[in-house]
Formats: sequence, C-alpha cells, structure tokens
Amino acid sequence: MKTLLKNGISFYPPSYEVKPINILIEDTEIIQVSENKIEAAPDMIVYDLNGNLIVPGFMDCHTHLAQSFGRGIYDNLHLTQWLLTMGRHFDLTREQTYAATQLACIEAIKSGTTFVGEMATAGAYDIECIQAIADSGLRADVCLAVGDFQEGDNAPPDMNADQILDLLRDLHKEWHGKNNGRITTRVSPVGLPACTEELMRGSRALANELGVGIHTHCCEGETETANSYDRFNCSEVEALERFGVLGPDCQLVHNIWLTEHDMDLMAEYKCSAITCPSTNTKITDGMPTVPGLYKRGVNIAIGCDGESSSGTYDMLQEVRLVALLAKVSTGDAAMVKAEEAYEMMTKNGRQAVGFDTKVGEIKPGFKADLTVINYPAPHLIDERRLMSNFIYSATGGDVLSVFVDGKPLMLERKLTQIDEEEVLDKITEIMRKADNLLP
Repeated sequence: MKTLLKNGISFYPPSYEVKPINILIEDTEIIQVSENKIEAAPDMIVYDLNGNLIVPGFMDCHTHLAQSFGRGIYDNLHLTQWLLTMGRHFDLTREQTYAATQLACIEAIKSGTTFVGEMATAGAYDIECIQAIADSGLRADVCLAVGDFQEGDNAPPDMNADQILDLLRDLHKEWHGKNNGRITTRVSPVGLPACTEELMRGSRALANELGVGIHTHCCEGETETANSYDRFNCSEVEALERFGVLGPDCQLVHNIWLTEHDMDLMAEYKCSAITCPSTNTKITDGMPTVPGLYKRGVNIAIGCDGESSSGTYDMLQEVRLVALLAKVSTGDAAMVKAEEAYEMMTKNGRQAVGFDTKVGEIKPGFKADLTVINYPAPHLIDERRLMSNFIYSATGGDVLSVFVDGKPLMLERKLTQIDEEEVLDKITEIMRKADNLLP
C-alpha cells in the first residue's frame, strides 16, 4: 500500500531552508521525498497538506506516562521531598494505570509526539502501562524503573539484583519487537542512588547479552548525587564508568549535578544525555548542564519526564525551555540555536535511542513518523524566519495531524484510533474517584 502526502512545506537540512515537500510512503517507509509534484496513482491513499508544515515526529526520550494522574497533586515540593511523597502515595490500581497511560498517550499524540522512551514503574501493573502505549499506536522504547538499594527514606526494595535482571530479561522476551517493531525494550537500573554495584554491572552484562542499551537517571539531585561520594568515594558518572555502564548505547537522564570531569567522561564514552527541563525547574533539581555537554559534542535529546513533576507532555514546550535555559544560564544568546534545538527533539532522539529503525528525519528509507503543523498562523508566519518561530512560539496546539508508520494517529486534530470523547469521559470518572493518590 502506498500513501502520498502532498503540497506541504518542510525544513531541508543542513541549512533548514523551507521548501515545498511531497512524500511518498510504501507500507511504513518513506520511499520518495520531492520538492516537485508526485503523481498520485489510483490505488494510493492521498493526504493533501494544503501548504502546512510537516516535520519528523517528535521523540520524547524519557517519560513516566502513568504519572499523568499525579499532575497537580504533588506541587511545591523539592526533588527529595517529591520522591518521598510519590513513593508513599502514588500507588495506582490496574485500571488507573492503564487509564493514566492512555491519557498521557492522547496528550503526546495531540502535541506531535510519535515516540516515547517510557520508564514504567516496576510492579504489579507495569504491563498495563506498556499495553496502553502499544494500543495507542505510538512508537516506544520501554523499560522498568528498578532498584535494589534503599534510597533515602523510601521503602526498601523487594527484589535483589538477580531477581531484577530476570525481570528485565522477561520484559525483553515479552515485548521487544512487538507491534510490527514499534515496541522495543532496554535495560533500566533506575539510578545509582537506588542501585548497587552488583545491579549496575549486571545491567551492563544483560544489555550486552540482549543487544539493547541502558537507560538510567543520573545526577538529578544534589543530595542524591552527594551520596555517591559516601558510598563509592567518587561521582555518579565516575562510578558508572567503574561499573562498565557507560558507552554509546547508554542514555543518562537529567544530568544536573555533573562535574567537568563527568561531562568529559560522557563525551569520551559517547553517552547520550536526556534533558528534562520542566521537571528540573519545577521540582528544583537544578539548572540543566546542556551548555557544558553541548560544547563537548555530547548527543543531547529531550524528555518530558512524568507529569507529576513536569506538568506537560508537550515537546514543543519542552524544547523551547531547553533553548532558553541554555542561553540564560551562560549569558550566551547564541547557545543552542533554534536549528540545534530542533535536532534535539528529532534526529538526536534517534541517536540516543540507537534504533536500527530509522526515524527522526524525512528521508527515503526512514519510517514515516511525521507531524503536521498548522501554517500559516499569527505566530508562525514567513518561511524565512519559520524555524525560529517554530521553536520559540509553537505549542502542541498547533499540531494538526500525526503519522506513525505512515498511518494517521490524528487527522485535523481528530484522533483516528481512539474515541477521545468517550475515553476522556471514562478517565475523568476514574480520576475523580482516585482518592488513593492524595497525600
């Protein structure tokens, strides 16, 4: 089956000049991209873009989607208190887990996201979370937040390193490559404050065995980062190097309390950094270290994290904040230009995830994961300045349509695979009864 998207405009790298675009898709893959008209055959599915802007689908590389039910409940808490409060009160039922994840998927799709890097909470209902993502039509790299060491005043873990590694191996067996390859998995020790050396070394061995990468929180909080010196007599990143975790397949998330040497190590080992600025500012983790990593050539991608801490699954809000914080924290107005921010939520995401599947660019041979933006609009006008206006002025509300594998998940703001009104009515009823989540 062939699909034609015609009469659009897009950014053409490397200069990101705006030009006309027509895209021919066969099954799930882009087979032709042209500034000129592509003739439609009688058996093609044709979508007329009517001059709207089409870009690669946004890649949200670190999420906790079920936390949509925690948005607005755990406000005004610093990271350490937030972690403790969440640990004590955020305990979803099976029904709530599926509904909360489904709600987050709707938000993600409606704001242009085509890929999520989901770190689900390990427990009785983590499969409900992954199933909801699979059902939504999104592409996803899924993993479980697992630890075997008591972090602060949180409850002690109920599994040891060997049990955790068996759990992650089972997750890989059950989900990797499922849904026509849309769902992949990776190994995910939650972060060094909650993990032993044994689990970290075992995670690297398991990742190598399965041929997948590692995804872990890193240097998110000042207190949590300082604990590494008490336990290991070195920084978190230095400990991860010692335990063999670092490498090109390693995603380190947050990266707030890094030393200069930490950033050098991340560059040396070609790790990817996932920055989550809404969370980092809202629960006062600290200032993201994007400028230092950027100067060292570290691959930087973006995550919306969980809505309990970030308040949003809108990648266009997130990318704007990445660029602005980089500028204000350095006093350098040229730090992270609009074009570079654009790459962070598209092709840098692909590099971070390490997909064999090609996504994040509009090229022949790449998957047809695409987002259509309303154009022109009062804040998005004049192709000569469109990239800047797109990064600094657009929001998820400007997204018209979303395609994954060449199939529409949303057309002209209407979801195609989900009855939004029916689902939101049901979710609203569930949320209003979710008194078990209140602190």
